[in-house]
Amino acid sequence: MDKTKILVVEDESIVAKDIQSTLIRLGYDVPATASSAQSAYNKLEELKPDLVFLDIKLKGDLDGINIAEHIKKTYSIPVIFLTSFIDKATLDRAKLTEPYGYLVKPFNEKDLQSTIEMALYKFQKDNAMRADNQRYANAMQSVDEAIFITDNECRITFLNPKAESISQYGNESAQGISIFKLIKIENDEYSIVNAESLKRYLTSGEQLSISSCNVTIMRDYSVIKNQVNVSPVIDEKNQTIGNAFVIKPVSVSDNSTTAKPAVPAAPQANPLENQVIQNFVFVKQGNGMLIRIPLENIFWIQAMDNYIVMQTNNDQYVAHSTMKDLEVKLPPDKFVRVHRSYIVSIEK
Repeated sequence: MDKTKILVVEDESIVAKDIQSTLIRLGYDVPATASSAQSAYNKLEELKPDLVFLDIKLKGDLDGINIAEHIKKTYSIPVIFLTSFIDKATLDRAKLTEPYGYLVKPFNEKDLQSTIEMALYKFQKDNAMRADNQRYANAMQSVDEAIFITDNECRITFLNPKAESISQYGNESAQGISIFKLIKIENDEYSIVNAESLKRYLTSGEQLSISSCNVTIMRDYSVIKNQVNVSPVIDEKNQTIGNAFVIKPVSVSDNSTTAKPAVPAAPQANPLENQVIQNFVFVKQGNGMLIRIPLENIFWIQAMDNYIVMQTNNDQYVAHSTMKDLEVKLPPDKFVRVHRSYIVSIEK
């Protein structure tokens, strides 16, 4: 295995050499040090290090925080700050660069190694999460339905690209906002779906299905004819943690099957079923409820005819899916297929 390559940016040459020799003794590769911002920029481009140690206080116009800002914009490299003293204003600046650790001088060899290993571990986890989210976003990009995921108070926790387009809100900007401030849902008899009526209806755990309704976009008050399905989302302890709203445009000719919010309809296919998002996999129960299972809780996955069985520490979950379909959605650094009928967790 290749050694972790580290760049040390420190303007005190004696201190820089001491850190370099200590890191080499600990088994890391430290091919060079830098004493200024320009030197650091050149070494970053030349060496492509796996991690950077940055002294916050550097001589010259640019300090370590400026270098960290450059790294954040240009590279995907974790940064650890070195400092002997830092005032609150400087600390506030430093936090904005999202470093992976701080070391206060003087520090010992044990502190140095533990800070490096924790930074590399967290960086690896963050990269895996970003990859998970990107895979999910890519999968949802081509889905015709607009998907809004909310918490129990109907506040937005996720929008897929179609939902962003319809609501005219970005996924990040919509976080924490009530879905009913983004859209208004009315069936053809002008009965409005809101947080209170939704809670009353979903108490039984059933999926709400309105085959034809008007959805008003609150940003410009435009109205779209849609089909709306709302499924409760529960966790492994069978506690309801939110709702998944799936909105699909329908043509005028579909109006003959209009259903009222108070009338249950048969559960329909949910595009969230068997999807992986933010380190969770969603599995649908027979009543239309979605179970959100943390990937870290899964021990193995077994194929059984047209179904798959997910085994956690305390339970089993059955999903209608193929192994091939689920395999491509799972992060490859966490799961491996060891047999045509088995996928196992690497960590387990």
